[in-house]
Amino acid sequence: MEPNFQIFHDFVWGFWPGIFVVFGVSFFVGYLASFLGLGGGFIYTPFFHSFFHLTAVQAVAVSLAQMPVSALSGLYVYFKNDKIRWKQGFLLLLTSIPSAQYTAYAFGRFEDTSLGKQLYYGIPLSEFVYLIVFTFFLGVLAVYNLISALKKRKKYYESMQQNRNDLADSNSFTKRQQSNDSDSKQNSLRIEEPSFQFSSRSILIVLLVGVFFGMFSSLFGIGGGFLAVPLFVYYFRMSPVEAVATSFLGIFLTSFGTTVQFLILGKLHWELALVGSFGGIFGARIGSLKAVRAKPYSILLVTATFQCLVVVWYLVGKLPNFH
Repeated sequence: MEPNFQIFHDFVWGFWPGIFVVFGVSFFVGYLASFLGLGGGFIYTPFFHSFFHLTAVQAVAVSLAQMPVSALSGLYVYFKNDKIRWKQGFLLLLTSIPSAQYTAYAFGRFEDTSLGKQLYYGIPLSEFVYLIVFTFFLGVLAVYNLISALKKRKKYYESMQQNRNDLADSNSFTKRQQSNDSDSKQNSLRIEEPSFQFSSRSILIVLLVGVFFGMFSSLFGIGGGFLAVPLFVYYFRMSPVEAVATSFLGIFLTSFGTTVQFLILGKLHWELALVGSFGGIFGARIGSLKAVRAKPYSILLVTATFQCLVVVWYLVGKLPNFH
């Protein structure tokens, strides 16, 4: 891509509004991404695709190019708070990095083929396939995360109510004993995480998820965390914040390598990525600090809510183009 900022003139409100909007969106997405561990592309990609009229591959490339910087900013906070599970994270990378590289190459080349350019329902086939697959998978995961979050929320408040009842019946305790008992019961709300065991089954599952982590990262520009976070929470019994932190490790390294691939293929508008990275740095720092103190269910609930909103927004924005 030619190194200039001409692309911002394509924004509907003009050059400088385009600069500020990209910065603002990247700050917001950086906050959400570090809070949710999803890389942020589930907003970035449809945003650049819709408002800057980039092709699907170009939108994915810009989305991924902003992730290494914002992910590194969030990782610093998680590292200081000892929230990263290094063994699971590096195991995931064994398959996610090569998978992301291959998918980026294949996806980038497909858009330039005669088949990829063929119009289907008024848009190129590559765009149509991207729209259907993106909304389907993100929509299914949004519903799943929403149901899981509501169940966790209900269980959390039921536990709190039970603790209040138990404390009310403990009249024989001294004030100090009651305080200690309250602290103990609040700590019992936190899930005790078993240490990670390198069984053949667990290793195989992480490696398999790594393949899809890398593939969806390159295909959708969403970092792959929407697969890794549920895996770490539901299968490895990590706390949501640990799952987000470990996912961010994969997002950082996978997106960095894939960005280089898209740059080589000439699909990257680095101007958009550069402006967006500045906003993402600050947003990711604040979001990761927020995630460290979040309630157990809140990360999943916010994740599901925004996934649903993005699916609806993307479909509504693209469906009028079908003829």
